[in-house]
Amino acid sequence: MDRRIFLALLGASGMAWNADATDLKSLIEKATAKGGSGSDADGALRETLTDGTLSAVTRVSKPDGYWGDSAIRIPLPKALAGVQAIAKPLGMSGALDDVHLRMNRAAEAAAPLARDLFLDAIRGMTIKDAVGIIKGGPTSGTEYLQKTTTPRLTSAFTPPMEDALQSTGCVQSLDAAVKRNKLGGIVHGDAKTYLSKYAVGLALNGLFHYIGVEETSIRHDPGKTGSNLLKRVFG
Repeated sequence: MDRRIFLALLGASGMAWNADATDLKSLIEKATAKGGSGSDADGALRETLTDGTLSAVTRVSKPDGYWGDSAIRIPLPKALAGVQAIAKPLGMSGALDDVHLRMNRAAEAAAPLARDLFLDAIRGMTIKDAVGIIKGGPTSGTEYLQKTTTPRLTSAFTPPMEDALQSTGCVQSLDAAVKRNKLGGIVHGDAKTYLSKYAVGLALNGLFHYIGVEETSIRHDPGKTGSNLLKRVFG
């Protein structure tokens, strides 16, 4: 398929994001009739994902970005949560409550470090990637980012998350909880490594959740961004 025709196809995606592969011919016809240029469509797709990424990172990086949001709040590891549930009615869950809060504070502090990796992935999109996106649903761009960035993000996100766990006092709180509640059999190894291995994936999931929310919203109402390009291509 000619590159310009395919990218013009993306310009019609605002009308048929959920189209089946058998509808590609009709989508091409709609794109051609709409008169959208290939460069406009390509730019709009990247702008949508970029706007969604920046908005999501800003949202979760604020105070209570994770902790105050039940959709993405990071729970305690299951074993610790079980102890917390038993200890709370007895008024003895304070140390674990503190771990829970500070772990989410660490995610809020570390989240901005994911920004550049997301943007690199958006810049690196290919035509083959775009084929998968146009066949997908309203969060297919987010799913592309999740697939292509998760391994690198996990590696890159772990050191700043460990630093944040230390600086927010989460590691110290877990050490205190282990001693107070005799949790040595549950928490294996040092507290910082234990928490970071658990929290990194969930922190990234929270970011992807809101990138998906923003992507869906922009596709549904491109005019809200104030971007003439998005309104021209997806409107």
